[in-house]
Amino acid sequence: MDEVVQALSDIIKLNTVNGHEKLVADYLAKLLKQHGIDSKLIAYEPDRVSLVAEIGDGNGPVVGFDGHEDIVALGDAAKWQVDALSATIKDNNMIGRGTSDMKSGLMAGVFALINLKEQAVPLHGTLRFMATVGEEYGQYGAKQLGEAGYANDLDALIVGEPSGAHKQLLLQKPIQAMLQSDEAGAEALLAANQTNEQHFIELAHKGSLTYTVHSKGVAAHSSMPEIGKNAITPLITFYQKEEDYFASIKNYRNPVLGPVTPVVTVIKGGEQINTVPASADLSVKIRTIPELPNADITAAIQKIIADLNAQGAELSLDILSDLRPMHTMADAKLVTTAKEIGEDVLQQKLPLIGVPGGTDASSFLAFNPNIDVIVFGPGNITAHQVNEYVDLDMYHRFITIYERLITSLLK
Repeated sequence: MDEVVQALSDIIKLNTVNGHEKLVADYLAKLLKQHGIDSKLIAYEPDRVSLVAEIGDGNGPVVGFDGHEDIVALGDAAKWQVDALSATIKDNNMIGRGTSDMKSGLMAGVFALINLKEQAVPLHGTLRFMATVGEEYGQYGAKQLGEAGYANDLDALIVGEPSGAHKQLLLQKPIQAMLQSDEAGAEALLAANQTNEQHFIELAHKGSLTYTVHSKGVAAHSSMPEIGKNAITPLITFYQKEEDYFASIKNYRNPVLGPVTPVVTVIKGGEQINTVPASADLSVKIRTIPELPNADITAAIQKIIADLNAQGAELSLDILSDLRPMHTMADAKLVTTAKEIGEDVLQQKLPLIGVPGGTDASSFLAFNPNIDVIVFGPGNITAHQVNEYVDLDMYHRFITIYERLITSLLK
């Protein structure tokens, strides 16, 4: 087993389900030190630690590489072919939680950093490698690094999240829809692909605005509702006005991402069937696009609440997350260079796409909206699924892609 596969195996075996990322940060710090690269450990909590390492002469652009150390829950053990943390290799695929999302991307970035350093490749500028905590739930590490100033001078950011799918999936209609393609276009991609996987360069992804509206009432026995105040009633009025607002924004569209996508996801109210409810809550998740900023949506919701409160309601707004969307222009140097190098190394055509899910990029863009970003890395759509795996051939190829891409951006 070569060093890059051994290192990936090592960190897959580290259980960082929604926490404990210090295990990975300490491993990376030791590995980088062995290769002559200093790093800085940045604690979010005692057991949750991000890592930052830099190389280059500092006389030029700043290119960031972002990967996260946490993984999602292991899932039903009975449905896994192997132990979820075993890093079992079968048919040149490594199976295990985090192999695709996204410890393979993280380690591809690490070894690109190591190889560029050891080969003494002249980098006129700075390569800033960032391994973060808590991306899956809250983007805590990226926000912390942004607050510490690590995003302020970034010109470009490569996010090593998985960007592939087994190429036979191109024949499925949902994949074709994601590509805004038809069957003929998918078959053309398939014919041009000399590997097992089809990859994409994600130059856009939606943001996310998540909030809960709380309604306060006064409890009373259901036989005497007049002495109470039903918290559900004003919340229903809010819901209706919110739906009117959502209808008014349906024509906002991004050419890559499509429309804003609002969904009411949770409604709660009352304690028991014979009591006037003293409280009720309504929660919403909105996938947002650059054409309608999150702040504008928030202001509209706040106005609805203010108007209803002026009529006697007692509503309050709790913003749970506010992550901005990302859209880098197709002619940006980061995109065109990644496409040229990626198509050469991966031996396939690389469509430029947008996706609904978000990444750490949202938190970095909150501090510096001028960063060009791509999401491009080893791994595939088995992320978050049982029997998640990474194609080790793709893992090796992405190390080469990152080396060549960073060299080109910092030449």
